[in-house]
Amino acid sequence: MAEQKPSDHHLSGRLLATLWTIRLLAGKGGAAPRRDDLAVKEMPMRFLGKELSSLMDHVMAARCRGGDHWKSAAEVFREIPDLLPPGGVPGDTMNPREMHAFADGYAEQRAAHAEKYGRLVEG
Repeated sequence: MAEQKPSDHHLSGRLLATLWTIRLLAGKGGAAPRRDDLAVKEMPMRFLGKELSSLMDHVMAARCRGGDHWKSAAEVFREIPDLLPPGGVPGDTMNPREMHAFADGYAEQRAAHAEKYGRLVEG
């Protein structure tokens, strides 16, 4: 059986979680969205826009923090190319199936980062 590729919505959710991980490693704080916050009729780009536009500021802030924060942020930053949806970040309002895929991708990536980086990404 061939491995099924994740949908653009699933990848977009994982990308959002990755951007939030970098934000937290940078010490920017704030409460990361909960999975349920993402299961709404919105466009994925609405969730991603602010975090994408702040990405380099967050990376530089993590660099200034140094130590494990910087090492972890650099590692997470390298994940981004594989999370970019081939079709681009969806710009249309999500239907229920797409909302589920987006929220699931986000929750999976946040859980993986929480397990790997522990206290560094508590937000």
